[in-house]
Amino acid sequence: MAIVGAFARVDSGQNASCQRLLCELAGVSTFEINDPDKVGILIEADTLDQAHSMVSQKIRSIPGVLGVWPVYVNTEDEQD
Repeated sequence: MAIVGAFARVDSGQNASCQRLLCELAGVSTFEINDPDKVGILIEADTLDQAHSMVSQKIRSIPGVLGVWPVYVNTEDEQD
């Protein structure tokens, strides 16, 4: 399993709708950051490739998401 922590830069006027849409994605949860232009994201996926796909395709395509930066990755139980 891969666990990825990331920050998303969002349009501050769409922060609440971005968080709602992010939480609707399977394996994705959000957390508050004390910045109206950012959202914390936790992604759980079977593999690192699946987590990367989630970030680069699904999360980045959500209206109001301007960019996503992974800041933490854990794949200790993922096999090579």
